[in-house]
Amino acid sequence: MIHFNTMVKNEEDLLSVVLPIWREYPVDKFVFYDDNSTDNTLGVVSQFLEKDRFVILNDRLERFSESHNRSCMLEYSREDKADFVFSIDADEILSANLLDHWDDVLGAFDTHNLMIYWFNVVEGTTKRMRQDPAYKNNYRSFILPLRHTGAFDLSLWKYHTPRVPPINLPPVITDRIGVIHLQSINTRFYALKQLWYKHHEWVVYNHREEDINQKYDGVVNNLIFNSVDTPEDIIAGIEVDPKIYDAVLEKKGYLDFIHQNYNEKLITFGKEFL
Repeated sequence: MIHFNTMVKNEEDLLSVVLPIWREYPVDKFVFYDDNSTDNTLGVVSQFLEKDRFVILNDRLERFSESHNRSCMLEYSREDKADFVFSIDADEILSANLLDHWDDVLGAFDTHNLMIYWFNVVEGTTKRMRQDPAYKNNYRSFILPLRHTGAFDLSLWKYHTPRVPPINLPPVITDRIGVIHLQSINTRFYALKQLWYKHHEWVVYNHREEDINQKYDGVVNNLIFNSVDTPEDIIAGIEVDPKIYDAVLEKKGYLDFIHQNYNEKLITFGKEFL
């Protein structure tokens, strides 16, 4: 049995785009952890998925804890006797050729932890992808074979905790299949989201400006993406309108938060979008 595990909070706009794609995947159950959404996220899930094909989990926590949320989904899937879990965020799509080689991909986990490529698309189209230093060799374990998968470390609770727990198999990497990440397809959204993260860490966690900048600036690379063509067998006609992120940006309130807590020392990229 195959599960999708996805954490959501106010994702109705993105889900309205990705769910029509996801529902065609050979996935038995979609497991969502709802982090107290206030929009129509749950209604959109119900609109696109049959009621026996998804479950919504929510512990009503007052403090966000990524490790708790992901652990909750994983342990639900484990108890539900899933064989594999795909840990996929609401802004991600499986590559077309992964679906074409589905059985071979899952079969690889008999002996290895298959770390697949993270195709981060840019410039308003899935046809172009990032190749700047932080993304040129970016392989991740998106697929969890549960009989070889450990538990999450719940002592890690802030943003950017590891997406997956330990997998007790030797790793092997491939850039021939992967996950298409949509986040930076809209440059303005991407820049403002990263600036929101920086201000959030400064305001909520009292992290030092220099530590925050060191953490984010190398990844953002001053919005210089060194883009190249995305291989056609990865996208195979998949296209997403980048304007969807204009609606997401408005709903998330990233720009308002930055303005309300503005710290000039943190504005090391994207000033033109403020």
